[in-house]
Amino acid sequence: MPEINKDTEAKIKEAAKRIFVQKGFDGARVRDIAEEAGVNIALMNYYFRSKEQLFEQIYTEVFTGFFNRILSILNEETPFEVKIWQLVDKYIDFLLENAMVPSFVLSELTRNDGQIFKKFNVSGVIQNAYFTKQLKEEIEKGNYRDIEPLQLIMTILGSMVFPFIAKPVVRYIGDLDEKGFQSFVMERKKIIPVMIMAYLRT
Repeated sequence: MPEINKDTEAKIKEAAKRIFVQKGFDGARVRDIAEEAGVNIALMNYYFRSKEQLFEQIYTEVFTGFFNRILSILNEETPFEVKIWQLVDKYIDFLLENAMVPSFVLSELTRNDGQIFKKFNVSGVIQNAYFTKQLKEEIEKGNYRDIEPLQLIMTILGSMVFPFIAKPVVRYIGDLDEKGFQSFVMERKKIIPVMIMAYLRT
């Protein structure tokens, strides 16, 4: 049997990520991944025993990157309003570079009933985030209206993610080409934090 070659393994994983992000688990074929990676199916099966095993690795890595990027900002010890601006700014940049990731993550969450959320204890992580502590303190001081942290986080994320999930519709309604769509999304960097803070202070 051939020795494990990290370059080949990485090449297969990168190819698999592209295929899975584009087609999801059900739409991706082992043959598609092998062709994308420039290897034969036997070699791919040597590195990864099944499509399921390969998908689990790819999905976990994509979700972890997706989630950790948010979590790192939520746990920064910066003023709350600054954190809102940072979250929107950095996350929209991430989405512009990885436009297919939200649809991939959400479609597979639906397919597997959100098991990965339970695996990573997302609920507990959000409840214990510094962001949640700051929000509760501001509410107790009377600076912000009373709102559940999850409601606020979902409102922020939804405002950022939805245009990417519904990109064809957004482009059609706005009569936007790709450059126009990017400009539209960049403008949301300014709009979303202002809307969120206006709501909190009402």
